[in-house]
Amino acid sequence: MGRKFALSSGLALALLTPAAVAHGQTPQPRVVGGSTTTISQYPWQAALVTSPSKMSGNAHLRQFCGGSLVTPSIVITAAHCVYDTDPDCGPYGTFPNCGGGHDPGGDGTSKLDPGDVDAVLGRTTLSSTSTGVEDPSIDVSYDPSYDPNATSHDVAYLVLQSPSTQQTIQIAGPDEAAVWAPGTVEDISGWGSTSEVGGTVDTLRAASVPIVSDSTCGSPLIYGSEFQPATMVCAGYLAGGVDTCYGDSGGPLEAPLEGGGYRLVGITSWGYGCAEPNAPGVYTRIAGPTLRDAAVAKVAALEATYSLPTESIVGSGGLPRTSPPGSGSGGSSTPTGTTSSTQNSSVATGQRARAIKKCKKKRGKARKRCLKRARRLPR
Repeated sequence: MGRKFALSSGLALALLTPAAVAHGQTPQPRVVGGSTTTISQYPWQAALVTSPSKMSGNAHLRQFCGGSLVTPSIVITAAHCVYDTDPDCGPYGTFPNCGGGHDPGGDGTSKLDPGDVDAVLGRTTLSSTSTGVEDPSIDVSYDPSYDPNATSHDVAYLVLQSPSTQQTIQIAGPDEAAVWAPGTVEDISGWGSTSEVGGTVDTLRAASVPIVSDSTCGSPLIYGSEFQPATMVCAGYLAGGVDTCYGDSGGPLEAPLEGGGYRLVGITSWGYGCAEPNAPGVYTRIAGPTLRDAAVAKVAALEATYSLPTESIVGSGGLPRTSPPGSGSGGSSTPTGTTSSTQNSSVATGQRARAIKKCKKKRGKARKRCLKRARRLPR
C-alpha cells in the first residue's frame, strides 16, 4: 500500500496527544511489530495484488496495496495505488505516456488498468490458497480531483468481476461523527511492512490508534500546510511507535462500534516514514462530507454502468466503542516475521533515496523544503 505499518516502544509519553493521555492510552507494539489477526475480524479487508498475467508468484509476493469492500462488487482504495502503478509502464510510470507498445490492452497511460490488478478477499495469509478468492477487476478509477503532489482526494475504486460473499463495511454517516472524533480509538489493518526498510508480511496484522485533532496534525511541528483537513484525517501517537507502513496504502481506518461492528472513517494514505515521533499516519477523510458524498455518487454511477444491485454504503446510528481498546485484532499477540519483501516496498525505499539524493544538490531553504517533500512519500 504505498503507505505504512510500524512500531517501536518506549518513546516519550509526553508527546502523546492530550486526548490519548486523557483516555489512558499508551503506544503499544502492534502493526510494525504488531499483532497478527484473522480476516474474520476484518472481513471487508482486501489485498490489491498485481495480476498473475503481469507478475509471477503467490498473492503475498504480488500484493502492493489494501482496500475495503463497500459493496459485494466494489472495493474502495487509495488513488495513489492506481494512479501511476501500471506494471506495463515500469515502476511508478517509468514510461510516463506508456506508449510505444508498453501498455498492451491498456489505456496508454501509467494508470493501473483493470487487467493489471486483482483483489484478494477472505484470506488471512495471502500465500495460502486454501481460503479466500482472488478476483480480477473489470474497472479501475480514481477521484477526478486527486492531486498526486498533495495526495489530496486520495480515493479510488475497483469493480470486481464477480461479487464477493465477504461482509462489507459502510462509511461512517453524518450522524456518526462521534466514532471518529479526536481521541477516539480506531483500528488499522493490513499486510504492510513492519518497518521502514522491511518487506511486507504474509499474514494480516492489526493495531489500534487514536484520532489526532486537525489543529495538532496541521501544526508547524507536525505536517503544517501539507495537512488538508477537508480530505485528510490523522491517527496515531505523537510519540510514534504504532502506525501503518508501506504496503498498507488503501486499507481501512475503521471505527469499532459499541455493540459490535465497524465503520470506515479513513483510507491509509501517507506520512513521514513509519511510526516516527511527531508523524502520525495521514488517512483520506472518506467519512467527511466532501469525500463521503463523492463516494456515494461514484458507487451509484458504477452500479448503473455495470447493472449492479443498488447498495447503501453509508451507515447511521453507530456509537463509538467505550470498552477499553484491545489489540484490535482478536488474534494472537505473537508477531509474524517479515518474509520476502514485495516489489512495492523496495520501490518505495528506492524512490525515497533518489529523492533525498536530488535534494543534496540544493542549498538553504530550497534544500530544506526538498528534504521535507522527499520524506513525504505515499505508503
